[in-house]
Amino acid sequence: VDAKGTTTTFIVREVKIYDAEANTSEVFSSSGTGAHLNLITCAGSWNELEKTHSSRLVVFSDKE
Repeated sequence: VDAKGTTTTFIVREVKIYDAEANTSEVFSSSGTGAHLNLITCAGSWNELEKTHSSRLVVFSDKE
């Protein structure tokens, strides 16, 4: 909800898990029209030595 009280809704289109070393540049581009919102976060097991997770979870969504 924005300052004017307008609600914007996004519908989840796809969820993908990427290896931490994978080329994930596709999450930053779109061939479709309209607004998109992608959430990128950590997933998988925690590597204490490297201080990182083994994979990345990406949720792709489109403005309704």
